[in-house]
Order: sequence, then C-alpha cells, then structure tokens
Amino acid sequence: MIIKIKNLRLHTIIGVFDWEATVDREIIINAEITTNHLAALESDELSDTINYDQIITKMKNTVAKSRFKLVEKLAQTLMEEILQDKRITKCKLEIDKVGVVENVDSFSITIEQENS
Repeated sequence: MIIKIKNLRLHTIIGVFDWEATVDREIIINAEITTNHLAALESDELSDTINYDQIITKMKNTVAKSRFKLVEKLAQTLMEEILQDKRITKCKLEIDKVGVVENVDSFSITIEQENS
C-alpha cells in the first residue's frame, strides 16, 4: 500500500546566500510512503495503519524549528524521521523550493530510501 501526502505547503528560511537568511520561502513537500502493513484494510482502525497526521506534524515541526542551507539536507532529515516507523518499507520525498529563480515556478529535489 502507498500512502501519499500531496502538496504540504510550509514556510521556512532556507538557502546558502546571505540574503536568503531574511527570506521566508515557501516549500512544498510531497511524500509517497510504502508499507506492507495492511491490517487496516480489514480492521478499519487507525492503530493498524500509518498515521499520516503524525507524519505531517513531524514534518511541520522539523521545518519550523530548523534552518537548513540545502533542500537536500532538509529532505534527508525528514526522510530519517519518517523511516523511524519500521512499518514503512520505503519512502519517496520531493521538496520544491518556490520562487527561487525568476520565471521558474520552483526548484525541486527528490530522494527515495528503503527502510533497513
């Protein structure tokens, strides 16, 4: 089963240039979370599935309390938090940094990792 979180829009200060330290930048996070934990298909109980609200809250908290230079480091930090749940077998994250370059909607990176 794949659980998707689509277009989580958050604001943060992120960047390597001095002027970026003063810009509250929008980022958009998309996640595909794969699990073989399928008990919820039968039970209809939240305790039998991956609680996406908890994952979203973790992502919001990480973005709110941290300052990163690189989107890549932010993505890896979020990935490590998501994969703490051992029921998750794989995660794919895409993070867009909006309004980085004139005439470009966003710049994005995508990482994918399996749980060990």
